[in-house]
This record gives sequence, structure tokens and C-alpha cells, in this order.
Amino acid sequence: MINRRGGGGANLGYNNKICLIATMHGKERAIAPPFERILGCRLIPAKINTDLFGTFTGEIERTLSPYECAKAKCQRALEEKGGSLCLASEGSFGPHPYLHFIHADQELLFFTDKDLEFELTVSKISLETNFNGQAIETLEELLKFADRTLFPSHGLILRPHIRKNKGQIHKGIQSVEYLKNVFKDCQKESDDGKVWVETDMRAHMNPTRMKVIEELAEEMSARLALACPCCHTPGWGVVKKSRGLECNLCGLPTELVQSEIYGCCKCDYKENIPLNRELADPHYCPFCNP
Repeated sequence: MINRRGGGGANLGYNNKICLIATMHGKERAIAPPFERILGCRLIPAKINTDLFGTFTGEIERTLSPYECAKAKCQRALEEKGGSLCLASEGSFGPHPYLHFIHADQELLFFTDKDLEFELTVSKISLETNFNGQAIETLEELLKFADRTLFPSHGLILRPHIRKNKGQIHKGIQSVEYLKNVFKDCQKESDDGKVWVETDMRAHMNPTRMKVIEELAEEMSARLALACPCCHTPGWGVVKKSRGLECNLCGLPTELVQSEIYGCCKCDYKENIPLNRELADPHYCPFCNP
């Protein structure tokens, strides 16, 4: 067994190389700094029409999973622009998968290296999001919603609440005056006099989301800087966490993590790395503290 957490120096393979990023919403502002700092890799926006794969406002439905969507964006970028390195991100917003009453941002970052023939995907669920939407009737309600969702640094989207023929969707609103004017127009077009307002979750309109993407880019860059101890492919890192840390009172397993499983994104090699932590406090034991 190779008892170490991967080999260093994989970043030399990406030093001064160019990697495309499939985006039309400025995500390179969050992703490029860690890639350049950690890997020496330069990111260039491919500027393809990523809306073709789905929009948050529903004009184009996303029929693919987040992973499939990010991969498809990379494939399109490489087909149109050429090259061998590309990455893309995809975000999903809604109830937290476990804490259903709390909104969450689920971000996924996908990277492909055609020369070395491997892919790397990292993902993150964050509670740091202003995601929200509601039907409103008054300007006072609108301004309260705007204040609650970090407007104007974070953009808003307005549209008529109910209309037989789909009304215009006003995106990227970041001005109070424009917000008020659009509200009046949407209210006139709405069959029930209400206006639907929602947060603009496109990355360039949402600094909170951009921060989560940056954190994910830090994680991916750090993994690409480590090579698999077996096949030397970049991307070595934690692929699973093993739970079952023993209770220090009764010795039964708990839900706490006892080790991390490191793996390669190309070959099947894995290592189980114990965390060398003390036994679990009985407070976390389902037997001692049912």
C-alpha cells in the first residue's frame, strides 16, 4: 500500500496551459484566480450560449442532470473552440436535501482533460444563498423582498404573475428606479394584478453564488495539483468518507467520520486514510444517547 495522500507536482502539467471555461455569465471571475494561483493554468471564457442547456427562469427547460449539463457544455465548447482542457459549472437551487425548510445552493464543477483522458467532478451544497421568489401586490412588498434578498448588489427578475399569453421576463434588475418601473409594467400585464419577483441566480448577478463557485474552484484546483500515487493522473483526493467512529463509552459505531477514502478519477486505486481522532463522545452515540 502506498500510504500517502498523493504525489505533488501535478500542477507542473498545467503550468502555462490554457483551459476553456464554458460560460456566458462571467464565472471565470470566480474560477480563474485559484486555477492560476495553484496550477499556473490560464482560463479563457469559451462564451458559448449555455442557455441552450436550460435557464433558471424556465424559458428553456433543463432536461439533463447537473453533471450531464456541465459535461455537455464542455463538449460544445471544445467542439466550437478547440483545445483539450475545459471546465463548466452548473447550479441548482431549492430546498436543502435534508433540511427541507431551508433553501440551498447545490453547485457542481466539471473538468475534462482530453489529452490525459480523464474527468473530475466536485460538488458542494451550501446554505449561503439568497434564493427566493414570491407573488406580490404592492410596491412596499416588493421593496421588502428586495431588501431581504440583498438587492441591488444581487439582481432581481420580475414578470406578470398570471397571464394567458406569456409576458416578458425582466432579468438582471439592479436599479431601484428600474425595479419600480418594471413592477408597474408587469402589474398592468398581469391578469390578477400580482407580480412574480424572484432572485436572479445567474452567477454574474449573484455575488453570493459566485463565492460558492470560487470555493469549489479552490477545491478542484487543489485536487488537480495532486497526482494519483498509482497512475500519476491529476485529481487525487477524497472521494468518500467512512463513518462509524467508535463511542468511547460503549464501543459501538457512531455516524461520525473515522477515515477518508482517497481515490483516483481515472484508475481504480484508493487509499483509506484514518483521521487519527479520538473516539466519539457518547453524546453522538445512538446507543448511549438514543
